[in-house]
Amino acid sequence: MGSHQWGGPYLSFLLHFIAILVNGSRRLVMVLFFLSFLYFALLRLNFWNQKLSNLMRNDVVLQHKIGFSKFLLQRLVKGEAHHELIQNGVSCVSDTHSDFCVTTNAVRIAFTASGVVLHLTAGENNHSPVLNSSLIRPYPRKTDPIAMSRTSPVALLSRHPHPPPCDAVHPSPAFIFSAGGFAGNFFHDINDVLLPLFLTASPVLPNLHLVITDLQPYWSLKYRPFLRRLSSFAPISPTPTITHCFPSAVLGLKYHGELLCNETEPPGTVSSHDFRRFLHHSLPADHPSGGPPLLVLLSRRKSRVLLNEEEAAGAARDAGFRVLVATPQETGTVEEFGSVVRGCGVLVGVHGAGLTNLVFLRPGAVVVQIVPWGLDWASEEYYGRPARRMGLEYLEYRIAVEESTLRGEYAEDDPVLADPWGVNLKGYNVSRPVYVDGQNVSLDLRRFGETLQTARRLLLGIAR
Repeated sequence: MGSHQWGGPYLSFLLHFIAILVNGSRRLVMVLFFLSFLYFALLRLNFWNQKLSNLMRNDVVLQHKIGFSKFLLQRLVKGEAHHELIQNGVSCVSDTHSDFCVTTNAVRIAFTASGVVLHLTAGENNHSPVLNSSLIRPYPRKTDPIAMSRTSPVALLSRHPHPPPCDAVHPSPAFIFSAGGFAGNFFHDINDVLLPLFLTASPVLPNLHLVITDLQPYWSLKYRPFLRRLSSFAPISPTPTITHCFPSAVLGLKYHGELLCNETEPPGTVSSHDFRRFLHHSLPADHPSGGPPLLVLLSRRKSRVLLNEEEAAGAARDAGFRVLVATPQETGTVEEFGSVVRGCGVLVGVHGAGLTNLVFLRPGAVVVQIVPWGLDWASEEYYGRPARRMGLEYLEYRIAVEESTLRGEYAEDDPVLADPWGVNLKGYNVSRPVYVDGQNVSLDLRRFGETLQTARRLLLGIAR
């Protein structure tokens, strides 16, 4: 019975204690819940503070990049045009090859029923005849009516009262040019488009947007490795559904001459060597192979065909070369064939667009141009001079009249054979059907072999 009396008060005390604990636990849980809520709220607030800080920091960085890009674009013009750009925010220059405009103010690019329109926010006080002409065809052969007929014009509108709203806002300057004209021919793709584009964009690349008019899908695919290296962004082809907005823009391309970057002309400090290095770095890494040096012989199929091509390849093997006869199908894949040419020691070909592949050769490699009858000047202008500017060794094999099929078609005293320079002076429409499209060649293998021996000595550094 004593134990029963003792258990009553003890049990009562225990129940009372448990009740206190339970009530306290509720308070404790509520306190812990509140503290947890406060902690996570502070964490969230800190997250958004950091987010806002990063956004503000990124905006400052972006504005700095935009401002710096605008400053760099001033290198594209000099003299009065440079002063005009600083004063008015836009400047246009016209030369014998192209019309060219640069603006450091915001622009909008729209596509209307009449074509591409570039809306300027600058230029109200600009009296440039180019700007006021309203239309520019952004391809650097403005005196060639055929090239211009294949190049869509871009209309310039300054201070339009109701410009179209922006559908896509871009952070970098727009470089607007055409892939029309003679694009599709390898020489013109390099000489008229890619080299001038590299030259023009060099101050800001790759922080730029490529806006390409007259763009064919095959063209951007073919030259994708180079376009990717020129710009960090995918190329833009204007369409009717989207108005693109940019902080600044360049319309048209700088052009210095055939396969030429002139360091003394704007933007300055850009050389033909720089362009060649740019092309090399755009290609996949190569794997040098041992053995005799590689000679690539460019094969032609339509005109200026090398009739004894197989024998000419044999002469090259006899001169100590490994020989690759490259067909037009093989040369059409620019990325793969450019890598092949980069790894060869000697590039041989009859005058024609295929010799443009010399831009992929390493310094010290040798170019051997087979010069058909009547094409001496063109051979030097388009390939001889550029080859030497790029640090290449250059040889010509000028055919004798007996090596041209023209010998069997004209009398010996006909001006076509006796006075090719006089025929050329009559104009390209007269000379092209004869010398460019109307002849094939058959080489004197003994004399050609001597040229190849000279090429090998140059390549090995025996003769300079």
